[in-house]
Amino acid sequence: MLGKGGCLELLLVLLGLEIRRSGGCPAACVCYPSPMTVSCQSHHLLAIPEGIPEESERVFLQNNRISVLLRGHLSPALVTLWLYSNNLTFIGPGAFEGFAQLEELDLGDNRQLRDLAPDTFRGLGRLHALHLYRCGLVALPSGLFGGLHSLQYLYLQDNQLAFLQEDLFADLANLSHLFLHGNRLWSLQQNTFRGLLHLDRLLLHQNRLQSVHRRAFHDLGRLTLLFLFNNSLEELPGEALAPLGALEYLRLNGNPWDCGCRLRSLWEWLRRFRGSSSSVLCEFPERSRGLELKELRAEAFAACSAAESLHQVKGARLPPADKAAPRDLPPPHASAEKGGPRHRKPAKHCPKGRNRTARPASLGPRKEEMQDQEAKLGFELLPAGPPKQKAKCPRTSLLPPSGVQQAAGGLGGGGARPAGAALLAFLLACVAIVR
Repeated sequence: MLGKGGCLELLLVLLGLEIRRSGGCPAACVCYPSPMTVSCQSHHLLAIPEGIPEESERVFLQNNRISVLLRGHLSPALVTLWLYSNNLTFIGPGAFEGFAQLEELDLGDNRQLRDLAPDTFRGLGRLHALHLYRCGLVALPSGLFGGLHSLQYLYLQDNQLAFLQEDLFADLANLSHLFLHGNRLWSLQQNTFRGLLHLDRLLLHQNRLQSVHRRAFHDLGRLTLLFLFNNSLEELPGEALAPLGALEYLRLNGNPWDCGCRLRSLWEWLRRFRGSSSSVLCEFPERSRGLELKELRAEAFAACSAAESLHQVKGARLPPADKAAPRDLPPPHASAEKGGPRHRKPAKHCPKGRNRTARPASLGPRKEEMQDQEAKLGFELLPAGPPKQKAKCPRTSLLPPSGVQQAAGGLGGGGARPAGAALLAFLLACVAIVR
């Protein structure tokens, strides 16, 4: 006759689950097979637990108190690693060396991380999602994203970034989503976004932007969504938006627009734009205060000379003292690589179509999904449905790891399972045996 323990084991077999015995899985963790998944979240861990199986492909360590990540702490076999909501302050040299299979890395919500070495992510050629939101980052060193040819999603929102190096994203030819909102950026330079040939969404709202170079978006011909609302923009050259031939959604509200001669080029561009745009309310001059820029008549700009109405960038204005770039950053100036290539071919190192990881309900929700942001901001945004897929690399839908999905109650895709009635009868029999 089955005892209580035997009944539980048989039930796990019927459900297709397995819990590793002591010695094969760290004490604070639960391990699932095929593919090997280790779940150690929310255990107040102060360090990476020892004994994580070397064949582990998915390791979940979120919501702990881990402060340091060093080389050798984790196995290079990893495909997915979640370390969000810890106390990370330092990532050692070579911590991810040899992690050639890694596809998703979540280091978000580590608010004391602040600094990253230029080679932190070197060699992660298959990485397709990198989460660095709410990490207290003050600067991003040149070369930080070098070689990440497969990256499609980059989350940098809610940090303290005041300046972006030119060509910082030059290697990210397959990037489709770039989240930079909630930082302290005050200027966009000529080559800030050079190389992002397949970018689909660019979120720059809730920064301190005062100036946008007329060629800041020159490589973004496939961009469909651009958010610049809630900044400090008084002007924006229409020439800056001219390369955005695929743009569908533009948000410019919440800026102190000066609807004088310097905004004439934006007025002309908006009148031709056929996508969805927010209101652009004039703050200056006094006679135009509260008026919608797009509704102004041509007579409002009749007194403007050609030199005034044709926007010329005279150089970025320096921000106030509290908005200045950190001292260790170079001043904003034109790129020294005047003869360098302006266009890069899309990388051929596309990630393979593996069963990539979505955040299952049992492991906590993804806190930075776009729809959550839209609800908090309280304005209409996008139609339902996924964004247009324009990158050369085929996008594989994100699925939860099979073991975790089953543990959360989902049995789909796991092969044949006993019928619901038979399973219920078996459970009732177990209860009777235990009693």
